Amino acid sequence: WYVCQDDEFSKLLSFLESNIGLPLGRVFHNSAADTFELILTSLNRVNFGLFARRNRNRMILEMWETFGWGSFDIKNNKINTNFNATCITGFYLATIEYYNQSRYKIQWRQISETLITCELNQLDRSLNAPMDVPHMPWMNASLKTREANEILIERKAHGWSIDGKQSFVLPCNMVNRIIYNTGGYSDNINKVIDEYWLLEGIEQRLHSAIKAMLQSCKELLLASDVYVFLNDANNWDAIIKTHLEPYGLGSVRFDRSTNTADYFVFDLTPNAILSIGKISGLWERANGRQSVCFVKMTDKQFTVSIQSRLDYNHSYGKEH
Repeated sequence: WYVCQDDEFSKLLSFLESNIGLPLGRVFHNSAADTFELILTSLNRVNFGLFARRNRNRMILEMWETFGWGSFDIKNNKINTNFNATCITGFYLATIEYYNQSRYKIQWRQISETLITCELNQLDRSLNAPMDVPHMPWMNASLKTREANEILIERKAHGWSIDGKQSFVLPCNMVNRIIYNTGGYSDNINKVIDEYWLLEGIEQRLHSAIKAMLQSCKELLLASDVYVFLNDANNWDAIIKTHLEPYGLGSVRFDRSTNTADYFVFDLTPNAILSIGKISGLWERANGRQSVCFVKMTDKQFTVSIQSRLDYNHSYGKEH
C-alpha cells in the first residue's frame, strides 16, 4: 500500500497514456477491479456471524473510509468520492460482485466532482478469482517491518487529508497489474523512453511497459512543486526519509556514490517500481539534469544506478 494525494494518481495515469500513446481507461478500470477483488477474497476467512451479509457490507464500507476512497450506496449504486472515477468504479465493481457473489457489467456516469452513478447488469459467468500475474516476483513479496511514521490526518467529506491535501491509500499491486496489462502495447510506447531506462534481469515482455510506468512516475514528480536539497555530503538518506517513507515508498536505501553515478538498493516488494520512478525524479530535481537509470533485478533486490544523461552519452560516444 502507498499514499498519494489530490489528483496525483489521475496525473500518473495521464502521463502513462501519453507515454504509451493510447487511451487506457478500460485497462485501469479492470486492473483496479481485479486488485481489490483479490483483497476482498481474504475476507472469506472472517466469520461474520449472524447477519453476515450486513456485517460484511459494513466492513467493506469501513475499508473504503480507512483508505480515503469515500463511500458507496449499494441499494442505489452511487459512489461519493474524490478519487479517480475510472479506478474507483473498478473498486466498486469488485465490491458489488463480492457482496452479491455474482459477475456484473458496469457503466458509470460522473454526475459531479464527487458523485458517480453506476448501472449494473448481471452476467452469467462464474466468479473465478483473477489470475496471478507472472514474471513479476516483486508483486507477492512481503514488506519488511519498519518503524511506523506518525502522521496527523484530518477528516474531510468523502475521505481524509494530510497537510490539507486529500489523500488516498492505494494497493501497489494495482500499479503492477496496470504494468502487466499494458505489456501488449509495446509497439505503441514512445521509443525515446529507452534512452532513459536500461533494464536487466526482468522478463523481456514487460520491459516497455515497466519503462513507461517508471518514466510516468518520474514525470509526475517533476511536474510537482517538490523541493529537493542535495548537499555536498549526498544526504540521500534524509531525502528518502522525507519524500518516500511517509508515503509507503521507503523500501530503499542509498548505497554509494562514484564520480559518475549514485547507487540505490530497493527491496523486492510491491512498491518497488513506484519507488524507483520517484527517486529518479528526485535525482533530476536535485541535480538539475536529465538522467539515465540502470535497473537490475536479482532474486533478492533491485539495484539502481542513476547518472547524468549528458555524461552517459559523452562516455558512451567515446567507447563507440
